[in-house]
Parts: sequence; structure tokens; C-alpha cells
Amino acid sequence: MRILVDIPETELEALEAISKAAGISQTEAIRRAISAYIELNRPPAKHAGFGLWKDYEMDTDEYLRNIRAERDREWDKDDTRADTQALESETANLSC
Repeated sequence: MRILVDIPETELEALEAISKAAGISQTEAIRRAISAYIELNRPPAKHAGFGLWKDYEMDTDEYLRNIRAERDREWDKDDTRADTQALESETANLSC
């Protein structure tokens, strides 16, 4: 994509000198400068997901409950009580 940008003469002269010293074109120097500017001014990653759920009718808690419900397997439901009792028994034996 091409864009038209007005750059003051003094900055163009500096750009020319920097480009020659680096052995790159002025276009490449501008691309690198834009990339560096974007990296320096990018919002922190912790803010990247902020607001992603605003357009969903379901809140995140409901979504997670649904996902977890999908993972429940029929054969796990019968073994839950036995697993819990076995774990409690093992924990009691370890604490002795």
C-alpha cells in the first residue's frame, strides 16, 4: 500500500543520511521506523482481551459451565462418589 506523507526537509535529510549509513533505502528505513513505533506503542497484552465478551448474550461464567458440562462423561458420573471416597481415604492414611 502506498501513502502520501509530508515530511519536513530537515527530517528528510536526516533520513537520507541514516539510510545511507545503514545501507538501506529510505523506504526501508521508514518501514522499520513504523514497525518500531508500533512495537513501542502497542497496548499491553493484558488489555488485548478486554471487552471481547461485550457482544455475547452469555456471560463468561455461563460459558465455562457449558464447556465443563460438555466434558462430563456418562461413566464419570457414576464413579464420582467412589473417587471422592477413595481420595478421602488415601488422604486420611497419609495424615497418620
